[in-house]
Amino acid sequence: MGASALRVACLFVVGLGLFASPVLGQACTASNGVFRFLNDQFPALSTNGPVFVGQLVVANADGPVTFSVDLGGGNDPLPPGLILDADSGLITGLATQSGNSDVVFVANDTTQQISHAVTFSVSSSGGGGNGGSGLDNPVLPDGRVGVAYSHAPLELSGDGPTIFGGSDLPPGLALNGATGQITGTPTSAGTFFASLTVHDFLPGEENVGTSVVPITIHPLDTVAPLDDYDFEFVTQFLNNGEVGTSFCDQFDVQGEAGTVAFGASGLPAGLSLEPTTGAVTGTPTDAGTFLVTLTANDGTGTITTNLSMVIAPDATSDFHWNFLGLPAALEDMPYDRQPPIVLTAEGAGGSISYSAVGLPAGLTYDANSGEISGTPTRQGEYPVTFTASDGVETIALDLTFIVLPATGGDVSRIVVNFWVARASLKLGTDGGESWRVSALYNADRRTGIRFDPATDIFRATVGSHVLQVDPGECTGTVPDQACSFKSPSGAIPVETARLTPDRQTLAWSTGSASIAETVPGPLWQTVTLGDDTWSLLLRFDPKGGFRPALAYERTAFVLSKGAVAVTGPGLDSAKVSLLLADPNFAYEAGVSTLRVRILDGATVLLDRDFTALGGIPKTGIDSRTGKPWVSFKTLPDTATTDRVALAYSSSKGAMKLKLSNLDLAAVPDGEAHLAFEVTVGDRVYTTNVTFFETSEGKYGLAIP
Repeated sequence: MGASALRVACLFVVGLGLFASPVLGQACTASNGVFRFLNDQFPALSTNGPVFVGQLVVANADGPVTFSVDLGGGNDPLPPGLILDADSGLITGLATQSGNSDVVFVANDTTQQISHAVTFSVSSSGGGGNGGSGLDNPVLPDGRVGVAYSHAPLELSGDGPTIFGGSDLPPGLALNGATGQITGTPTSAGTFFASLTVHDFLPGEENVGTSVVPITIHPLDTVAPLDDYDFEFVTQFLNNGEVGTSFCDQFDVQGEAGTVAFGASGLPAGLSLEPTTGAVTGTPTDAGTFLVTLTANDGTGTITTNLSMVIAPDATSDFHWNFLGLPAALEDMPYDRQPPIVLTAEGAGGSISYSAVGLPAGLTYDANSGEISGTPTRQGEYPVTFTASDGVETIALDLTFIVLPATGGDVSRIVVNFWVARASLKLGTDGGESWRVSALYNADRRTGIRFDPATDIFRATVGSHVLQVDPGECTGTVPDQACSFKSPSGAIPVETARLTPDRQTLAWSTGSASIAETVPGPLWQTVTLGDDTWSLLLRFDPKGGFRPALAYERTAFVLSKGAVAVTGPGLDSAKVSLLLADPNFAYEAGVSTLRVRILDGATVLLDRDFTALGGIPKTGIDSRTGKPWVSFKTLPDTATTDRVALAYSSSKGAMKLKLSNLDLAAVPDGEAHLAFEVTVGDRVYTTNVTFFETSEGKYGLAIP
C-alpha cells in the first residue's frame, strides 16, 4: 500500500493535539527547515465570553516543544484570566480586563529557543467578565473498553440556560444534552480529542463556547492482572511544516504488549509514514490544516487518536488557520451568536477572502469576515472544505460540520440512513490496490425527486480516495431505477458502479488503484447520491475487512424490506425489516422505553408505546471484534389494536418489526413517503422511506 495517508474527511473538531506532551523525538533534524512561530495575533477576545481557546503554532521543531511567556524587559504578561499550557501551547480562559497586549512567547524544542510577540485585543461589552459560556474544568477521567464509564455533569462557566453538544467522543460514550453528563461503555481504545460545545442562551448573554478535551480509553484487558494493559499513544501533538521543506516527525506509544505497527490517515500530500517505526517524512505539497487519524496495533489491541497538523504555504509564509474546533450547530436553531462564530486565518500577505463548499442548508460563510451564520434545517455530519486566500497563497481546511438535534447531545444522536453491507480494502502495492462496497440507503424516491443519473452525481470516498460518476455516465434501460458505470477500457484505476434506486441499493469498486489509507483503524466513508449525502465512520480490521454491525462507529438505521397493507380500519398492517447499528445501544427489559411511530409528514399514522412487552435480553462479547452484543424480542402482544412484535440482534444489526390491527387510511395513494421511528430507551431512530402502491391498498418498496 502507498505509504502516504491522506486526509480523512471526517473529524469535526478532532485532532487538535491539546493538553498533552509533544512527541518524544523526531525522525530527522538536519533538513527540516527553520524552527519558527506562525502566530502574530489571535482573534479578538471579549470579557463577556465565550471562553477563549487559542494555540501557539510553531513549525519545523527538532524535538518536544515547551512554551513560556518572556516577562523580561517590560514585556506584557498574558491578559488577566488567560492561562498558557506549557506543553501544548494552548491558551484558554475568560479575559477579565479589556485592552491590547503584546505578549512575547518563548518556544524551546530541546535544541534551540525562539521568541515571538503575539498581539491580544480584548474588548469590553457590558463591563467586566461575566462567565461566558465554556467549561470550568475540561478534564475527563480515563476509561477502559468494556467497563461502564460515567462522568458527572460538565462544570459550566456561563449563565444558562444551556444545551451541551459533543463530537468525537469515544465510541460507546454519549453526552446528555441537558445535563452535560457523559456515560456509556467504551467499545474502542485510544485517546480521543472530543469537542464539547456549550450553547448559552438568553436571558443572560447569548454565546457559545467550544473546548477540545482528551479522553483516554485503555484497551480491553482479559489477562490477569486485570486493568494492567494500558497501551496508549504518547504522541498527542504533531509537528507542523511548510510546503517545499523537508518534514520529520515521530509517532510514539507506551504500554504495548508486542511489536507495534503504525497507521495514519489524513497526512498532508507528500508525507509518508513508516509503519514499523512510526516515522513520518517527506516534503509537503499542499498548504492548510490537516486532521489526522493515527492507529497503532501491538498484536493484541488497536488504539486510535485524532490530531491536527498545519502546513504553511512556504518557508517564509505565516499564513494558517486559527482553528481549534467549531461549535456544533443545533437543528432549526440560529447559529448566529454574540460575539459571532467565525473561522478565520492569520499571517496573510494581504486581505483574506473566504469560501466554503458543503455547508448544510441554511448556513452561510461570509467571504470577508469568516462569520458562519444562519439556521441549519437538517441534522447530520457534513463534510465541508473551507478555503482562505490572500490573492497569492491559498490554504484549505477539510472538516465535518456537525448539526445536532435541537436538544443537543453528541453525534451518536445523529441517525444516518445509510448501511454498508459489505466493504473491503485490499492494500499492498501502489497501482495494485482495490476497494469494494455494497450498500443500502433510504431517501425520497418519489417521481421527479429521486436520483436522476442524467443530472445528478454519485460520489463515494473512503478517506481521501474518491470514486465519482458524473451526470450522464451511469446508463441503463430505465436509468432512474437502475444504471451502471464502468471506466473506459485501459483507464487506471478500473472503476465500476451499480446504482439501483428501485431496490435502494448501491455497489461500487475500484481496482488497480493507489489507496493512501492504512488499516487497521476507523475510516470515514462519505457517499453523495444527487441531493443526499451520508457519512459513516467504519472500523476496518488489519486485513482491510469490515464487519457490520459491530464495526460501525456511528449510528446507522435503514429500512431494508417492507410491505404495507391498507384494507380497512383495524385491519391494516405493516411488516418491515430494518438494520440498526449504534455503538451506544442499551436496553433493559421492562425499563427501556419501546415505542414505534409511523408518520406521513406531520400526520401521525401510528403511535404505540410497548415498553411493557420488552423481553429479557441475551448478551455476550463478539469474538472477532471484542465488542458487546445484545439481542431481544418482545413478549406476545394481547392488545386488540396497534399490535406490535419486534426482535433485534445488535451483532448483525437485524431488526424485525411486525405491526397489525392498524388504521392506516391516511396513507397517500400511489406514492407514500413515510417516516418509521423506533425508540429504544432514550434513543430515537428514524428513517424516511418511499413506498409504492402496486395494487389497491398494497404497498411495497419496488418502483413500478
